[in-house]
Amino acid sequence: MERVRVVRLLRVREGREADFVRAYRGVRERSVRFPGHLGEQLCRSMDDSAQWLLTSEWESLEAVKRWRTDPDHTRLVEPMNTCLHDDRWTRVFRVMERAAE
Repeated sequence: MERVRVVRLLRVREGREADFVRAYRGVRERSVRFPGHLGEQLCRSMDDSAQWLLTSEWESLEAVKRWRTDPDHTRLVEPMNTCLHDDRWTRVFRVMERAAE
């Protein structure tokens, strides 16, 4: 199968950081048990504390599509999205090469 990485660049509203992280953890708890999910990271910019980066790796584009249309996903991401500004950026990338970890 062809691995893919979802990359989301987000801006969290000031004062909503704790709510965002709490909501993210709820999404993460479900996504790690979802078929095809391989892992993820949540990062906060060291230059701009409002900017966050969320990445996740999946076995295939089909797995990402199944997750995005799953009723749990829709329900769980809503509280997270209320913490965000509208200028969000999301892309799905094909993993071309991997280095040893």
